[in-house]
Amino acid sequence: MTPTEPHDATLDVLGCSGGWSDAGRACSGYLLTANGGRVWIDAGTGTFERLLRRGPLADVDAVWLTHLHPDHCADLLMAFQAMAYGDVGTDRLPVYGPPGWAAVFDAFLGEEVAEVFEIHDLEDGAVHDLGGTPYTAVATHHGMPSFGLRADLGGRTFAYTSDTGPGPGTVRIADGADTLLAEAFLSLPGARAFTSVSTPKQAGAYAHEGGVRQLVLTHLHPDADPSAAVRRASTAFAGPISVATEGAVISL
Repeated sequence: MTPTEPHDATLDVLGCSGGWSDAGRACSGYLLTANGGRVWIDAGTGTFERLLRRGPLADVDAVWLTHLHPDHCADLLMAFQAMAYGDVGTDRLPVYGPPGWAAVFDAFLGEEVAEVFEIHDLEDGAVHDLGGTPYTAVATHHGMPSFGLRADLGGRTFAYTSDTGPGPGTVRIADGADTLLAEAFLSLPGARAFTSVSTPKQAGAYAHEGGVRQLVLTHLHPDADPSAAVRRASTAFAGPISVATEGAVISL
């Protein structure tokens, strides 16, 4: 694999449909390539197949599961099946997730995922070197253990809120980030409100408060109008705003 210079860091959007898969669309999953390493961030439904379009599983240095809702982790089961029963060119894959994540998967599968995965539990503030890039875990407010992240790309910072409502975690994640990937599930006007996920305007507020360079909205409600979500976010953030789309490659 050819090393990637920090300024050439990219984020491949494997899927970004919020809550559940829409027709032809996968749930949350991203592939961050930087410093010669590749990290699969969130393994939502449908993302494993899209990950393999970018290269073999053996080229992935680690997996980061922000939390254990199926739209963010279900396809790790597919990766387990491929590693346990197929020839994917790798015997061990480091997986970082909320405390106790492996026991949840063990119970579901009736097998021990430690047979093929290196088990790592995330904790607030911990820094992990994944594929040559430091990733910092930041706890978010989501009604279950959930961890956003900040990746130090060598002079630039990529930040991802995971699913979250407003709270101290969003401030810490966004602070000074060059690119903020922000969840905005409450993007359908008139939809039931939850305190554990965000509106586009709240995502814009996180970007404004953090002084970020560019905001990328993701995890929109499957029925949402992306252009309307951008307009709502722009009422709180004056910088560049875009919406993640499946298959897009975002320069970081």
